[in-house]
Amino acid sequence: MRSAAISIIWLTMMCLATAAQSPKSANDETGQIMALESAWNQAEVQHDTRAMGMLLGETYTYTDSDGSVLNKNQWLALMKKETASFEQLGNSGIKVYLYGSVAMVTGGYRERVRQKRNVIVRSGRFIDVWIKQNGYWKCVGGQATLIIP
Repeated sequence: MRSAAISIIWLTMMCLATAAQSPKSANDETGQIMALESAWNQAEVQHDTRAMGMLLGETYTYTDSDGSVLNKNQWLALMKKETASFEQLGNSGIKVYLYGSVAMVTGGYRERVRQKRNVIVRSGRFIDVWIKQNGYWKCVGGQATLIIP
């Protein structure tokens, strides 16, 4: 009886240790990615290159809707010199697809931007690719496509 109790205690301890070391659930990871996408929008609205730089991986590559390709430094430089101000920037229909330490995010966006006296309203679709390195999610790739009404 005593050896059965010791075996049950040992088995319970092993299960608890394994559970403590297991990766976060997919819902936790999805929630983190969704929060990072929201932080992205805030950084872009505020032209906060420091915050944006923390979200991007060193090999970040972005393909814009006009076909231009920017690396991390070029993207941050563009954000810094941008004179337009966002009156609205939001995402919709976001889906997160997890593949271990890689996540692909798809969704739509709508932005209302003021450039001097002109207001431009645009909608589009985007794809972002995130990787988890050293416990942190970093965006390493993005692409946007305008939806022409």
